[in-house]
Amino acid sequence: MKLSDLVNDWPKAIALTILTVFLFWAHACQPAVKSLIAPGQKVTRPELQIELDTIIATAEFRMADLDQQEAFRDIIFKNALLMVEGGSLNPLGILTLLAGLYGVGRGTGDLVKKVKEKKNANA
Repeated sequence: MKLSDLVNDWPKAIALTILTVFLFWAHACQPAVKSLIAPGQKVTRPELQIELDTIIATAEFRMADLDQQEAFRDIIFKNALLMVEGGSLNPLGILTLLAGLYGVGRGTGDLVKKVKEKKNANA
């Protein structure tokens, strides 16, 4: 290749250089937005989807916990009403209440323990 060929093809060389730079920029510079969890950090679409899934899972867990607390409260009120209406203590109802309390406490404790272990493993 002669120097005269390079001088005559300078527009092609510049266009090829610009195209190469543009392709590298388009591939390397992914679009990013502010993070939902860490406001000072920018995240890409897949990272944002992971954050969103995490937030939704946390909200569902908390809703399930609220449902469990409300069900527990309803059991206590129903047993209290049965005792008041019947005028006597119902040993089977008390045992059911205690078993329910134990089960709810044990299940909640196990669930909290697993969530903490998973959080520590991910960190």
